[in-house]
Amino acid sequence: MSHLRHLRHATPILIATSMLMLTACADDNGIDGPIRMQLWDIVTYEGPASGSKGSVFTFRQVDDTPLVTLTADETIEETEAGTRIMIRYIPENGEAYRSDHIDLLTASRINQGPATTEWKSDYDNWNRDSVWVYSAWRSGTYINFHLRLTYSNEPRIFTLALDPATRESEMPEFYLVHRMKEPVDYHDRAYFASFDIAEVWNLPSARGVKIHLADTNLHKDIFTFYKSN
Repeated sequence: MSHLRHLRHATPILIATSMLMLTACADDNGIDGPIRMQLWDIVTYEGPASGSKGSVFTFRQVDDTPLVTLTADETIEETEAGTRIMIRYIPENGEAYRSDHIDLLTASRINQGPATTEWKSDYDNWNRDSVWVYSAWRSGTYINFHLRLTYSNEPRIFTLALDPATRESEMPEFYLVHRMKEPVDYHDRAYFASFDIAEVWNLPSARGVKIHLADTNLHKDIFTFYKSN
């Protein structure tokens, strides 16, 4: 089978820093002050902030909200620019979803890649192994998922695939393909995934996209995302 892959379960990334910890402030009486609120977001790692030190991340909160650029003193080890990762962080100015310097607390690689634009016969039974979707959302040209999948130590097909017949239509249609080698009755695990659909999304003919999936949680067979203009 093609496109067999192991699912990545929030694999931690090594962060090089002199000190990476969250502390509460204390007043003169030794009483803890306000807790600094944390954020979690799927971002794109753009590379080092300056030379080989620090890190730069970019992302859109949802749909076509303004591009946010975050810079951190911590250095991400052995990670290529363009990698999609989940980060937990604290904005320096305390305001969410504004370009800022951040305290980077954790970083983890997630399932990712460009959407597949060539349909293969292995995808024909795309909905045989269902998925349990918590949420699906668009951020720029990325379609993101938070979902649960049946655990297996065998590789599987897991990709977002375009129906080529719809490529030039106003609403190109993608399918979230999930095919295990063999159906198994085992526990589930939660995963994040982010697929880049820029090749299709940026076509002048496209007004949006439809995402087909075999969901057993929300019981929603199609998610539809429209361009803002």
